[in-house]
Amino acid sequence: MAPAAAAVAALSDDLLREVFLLLPTPADLVRASLACRTFLRAARNAAFLRRFRRLHGPLLLGCLVHHPRNADQPAPLLVPSSAAAAAAARAGGVRDGDFSLSFLPRGGWLSGCAPWQFLDCRNGRVLLKNRGSEELSVADPFARSCISLPPPPATRPVGYGLVADDGDSSAFRVFCIVQDGDGGVSETRTLVLSSGELSWADVAVLPHRPSLAGSRAMQANGSLYWTLEGGASMVALNTATNEFAVLELPPPLRQLSFDVVEKGEDVGNVPLYLLTMRGFCVEVWAGAEDGAGVMTWTRVEKSVRFHKAMAMLHDSVEMYHHGLDVIGVAAGVLFLRQWNCLLSIDLETMKLRKLSEEDCSSALIYPYTMPWPPSFLNPT
Repeated sequence: MAPAAAAVAALSDDLLREVFLLLPTPADLVRASLACRTFLRAARNAAFLRRFRRLHGPLLLGCLVHHPRNADQPAPLLVPSSAAAAAAARAGGVRDGDFSLSFLPRGGWLSGCAPWQFLDCRNGRVLLKNRGSEELSVADPFARSCISLPPPPATRPVGYGLVADDGDSSAFRVFCIVQDGDGGVSETRTLVLSSGELSWADVAVLPHRPSLAGSRAMQANGSLYWTLEGGASMVALNTATNEFAVLELPPPLRQLSFDVVEKGEDVGNVPLYLLTMRGFCVEVWAGAEDGAGVMTWTRVEKSVRFHKAMAMLHDSVEMYHHGLDVIGVAAGVLFLRQWNCLLSIDLETMKLRKLSEEDCSSALIYPYTMPWPPSFLNPT
């Protein structure tokens, strides 16, 4: 055995994984894992892949944009978040992706109508519902494939969430919040379906019926969150323990849109972070329980004001009259909608960009990242 090969063989898988964590980007891990069978075996570990993802974050491609009311553009499309993202996407094979989702059952959007409704988008997968049959589907634009799911056994589903597994890109869970029955039934239930079983299970009950009011699921630190009607609180579902909680929101955020974000590698007892735009400034609020089950909130970050930069982008001060809608945060980029414009702010450089010249006022928009891990790294 050659000296270099003998040295590699002498390293344990655990030691190799610690070395891999020092690699700067996911692309470097992909290249390293293909160098030899020993490296590939070490990298094919779900716990390691999850840890690597928390440390390095996803590769951001941009936003999936869908105009359900636009007959001229019924299918969704990918809007790159930057020129660098577009170049990275091309290098990663994005040209092979079908972001119009034409591979969906019954022809997707090829009929010219909008039979599918967007429900969530996580880790390069899209959760959709067929408006006619009520069946669900988890679509993978890169693999040009989808997994059909049975509709939840419920008459009144009010919220959905797609939870991906950062240690195995083929694994996922779908959560459905249900409020069946008439006004005399005062409970909210959670159903969950896993990719391994493809059947629904009843896993949690909240003994009252808060109104989600069409709120989109947010996700961080192993929990799903939905803002409740009125904006004074949100409901949280721990996806590991299937426990519900209702959390009071800080008063300054109760009339604003925001996203729940993660900070750092740890996933244990960490504060809950909310990111919003207020007064043309990016603000981050941290919340923690005070021991008595009450959330206390503190503003921990505030950026410079973006009012002048936004006026230059729009070439009009009239844009001040339109509020800012936080769409979501992915890979350190904040996505915003201001009236009909899709914008982004790099949270490291604080650079503001206008992403599309199309009218996005009524579009459904989801940040989109490359699936992780690549399928060849999925544990065998």
